[in-house]
Amino acid sequence: MRHLKSALLASCLGLTLAAPVAAEGDPKPGILDVITPDRVAESVASLSISALRTVMEVEYEHLSTDIMRGTVSLSGVTLRPQLPYDRARQCEITIQRAGFDLGKFRPDLSASNASVTMIGAKANIACVPRELGLAMRAAGYNEVELDRLAMEVDYVHGTGEIRTNGSAAINNMLTIDLATAGAILPRLNEYGTPGDPAIRVRKAVLGIQDTGGWERLSSQIPENLRQPEVIQGLGTEELTNMLSNNGTRALTATERNFIDDLMEHVAEFIRDPGEITIEAQLPASGIVLEPDVYETPEELLQALAPDARTAPRAQSDLLDPALLARINGDLSGPERLELAQALLAGAGVPKAEGLVPDLLAPLLGDGTDEAARAALLTARAQLTIDPASAYRNSLAASSARLPGAVPLLDALEAKLTTGEVIAAQDAHSPGYAALPDGADIRAVRELALAHFTGLGAPRNYRQAYYFALIAEAAGDIGAQPLREDIEARFANRGEAVDALWSDLRIATQQQALGDWIAEDLATRFLRSE
Repeated sequence: MRHLKSALLASCLGLTLAAPVAAEGDPKPGILDVITPDRVAESVASLSISALRTVMEVEYEHLSTDIMRGTVSLSGVTLRPQLPYDRARQCEITIQRAGFDLGKFRPDLSASNASVTMIGAKANIACVPRELGLAMRAAGYNEVELDRLAMEVDYVHGTGEIRTNGSAAINNMLTIDLATAGAILPRLNEYGTPGDPAIRVRKAVLGIQDTGGWERLSSQIPENLRQPEVIQGLGTEELTNMLSNNGTRALTATERNFIDDLMEHVAEFIRDPGEITIEAQLPASGIVLEPDVYETPEELLQALAPDARTAPRAQSDLLDPALLARINGDLSGPERLELAQALLAGAGVPKAEGLVPDLLAPLLGDGTDEAARAALLTARAQLTIDPASAYRNSLAASSARLPGAVPLLDALEAKLTTGEVIAAQDAHSPGYAALPDGADIRAVRELALAHFTGLGAPRNYRQAYYFALIAEAAGDIGAQPLREDIEARFANRGEAVDALWSDLRIATQQQALGDWIAEDLATRFLRSE
């Protein structure tokens, strides 16, 4: 039996060696060639489009995705939605390109972003309600064409604020721009459970610019009703009836002023078609709209106090050209700060944060409040391009207790190594500061906390640890948790940081012990009862 098995194995081996090697053909793709992030994203996008096809016809010529940038783009799109007023199913919308972006980088806002952009969109008149479609056909519109339709939303993680910007350019008709900023606030109902939220509004602007629409549409209005004064009177009457509930309540002064102001701008618009902007007059901190306010038009109008203008307020707050012309010349401290703030924000002047460090350099280093503000603005300008320099400037600003200095220090430390952080702190505040006068040990702990956080003193972990050791030795009950927080700052950061912290800790402990003995601090802080 054993010999039979050996013979069979030998025969199989011989046949195998004698047979020609089977041709493998072209290389086959591996699993990693088939399953890629972009292919997965394309599959998800295709499934989403398939779901959309349950409510309308969808066709497209090209689909592209970039999962690392969070973008999806469709080209040559055709939509045929089902509309209740389009019984003949003639509505058709074509879009040259539609883009969806979920990953736009916002380093200054630390925000999540989503946007939708459509280029070259066209819709035939069957896509609008019948009555409006008849009026548009009579005015000469056979289709609605948009060069660009965009909507962008930012969610700011630090504040919960939602910022929206929308724009629609309808060819030969009008351009609409919308900008809002606000946050949703939780509220409880009468039963103590979550109810309708309140809304904190910080910005609300609506702009409408005529690009030929009034000239066409006004042809459908009788001549005697086209006069500016007539339309102003009719509009005033209708708005008054709407806001007063057909005369059942008296209008407030805010409502009357808004109606008069708006209709005056409408009359001027009819005389010379241009632009009308409605902008809420809000304080910098915004206003809170409770549910009973935003659910009632008259209450909402009273709260927002909208102002009718020919252009957004931002267009009337442009930077003084005379000041900008002296950017490389002789400027006072306040002028340099004003110009730097405008360049950082792009408010009233093109954004140019790269010019801010040189602009503010003459103000740095003299220890004044003006120098601290200059240092903070310089650090913000350097945040993304030179974190090391930005951190040094933030240290100069931290002792002035300026708003935003501590978060900026935290953000910059996340971009630097601990070694770079300690080196910058030691270069800015070498050695150890003197102990506060008197025997109040809490003052020592407060100094440790100030150096640890950077609020009221330059952030310096070495000095914070030194003062925390002294306060703990003197019996301050709040010093031990602070010391442990300082030590935790250096934990679990790798071998290099462990070695750095070991040397820093030993040197600081030796310094604290030496000063404790040399200055007889035990006698100074001793309390008998």
